[in-house]
Amino acid sequence: MLGVLAALTVLGVAWPDVAGAQIVVPPPPPVLQGAPSPAAPPAPAAVSPLPAPAARAALPALPAASGSGRRVVYSNSAQRVWLVGADGVAIDSWLVSGRRGVPRPGSYSVFSRSPVTTGQGGKVTMQYMVRFARGRTLAIGFHSIPLRRNGSAIQAVEQLGTFRSAGCVRQRVEDAAKMWDFAGVGTPVVVVA
Repeated sequence: MLGVLAALTVLGVAWPDVAGAQIVVPPPPPVLQGAPSPAAPPAPAAVSPLPAPAARAALPALPAASGSGRRVVYSNSAQRVWLVGADGVAIDSWLVSGRRGVPRPGSYSVFSRSPVTTGQGGKVTMQYMVRFARGRTLAIGFHSIPLRRNGSAIQAVEQLGTFRSAGCVRQRVEDAAKMWDFAGVGTPVVVVA
């Protein structure tokens, strides 16, 4: 069974939480101009080195009661994420677009990742999917702003920081690449209201 789940993870398939549900593997996503090939993980999008201590100090404060140690913190009400080092100090932070109240506040961990995946029945493609929670029918994860088949984004970067998603957490592709590099399988994710 683990081999099947690993294969599905590589293919970027999200499966429902319902036991015995049929798993359908979608066809590979179309290759969009400027998008990475689904056959190989995308190269990180110019991920910068860790910010200098002065820049780290200028980041928005971590929410209260957001855990300890190395982790990702997602504030649903602020529509913001933080990458937090082992020392408990924020490394980076940026605005995102998720869905109000989804997922519920709590402690999660990254359980699968896909360099490229599709959504909305194959109508959109997303890069750097990092799944950390389970919704009613699909997994919930961090990923880039989805692109339509014609290559256009389904939301503007300027709209980050507002609720726009059906459940996942959208980010600029550069930030999604940072999340991908930081949050391997098993990385704790703390969601606060």
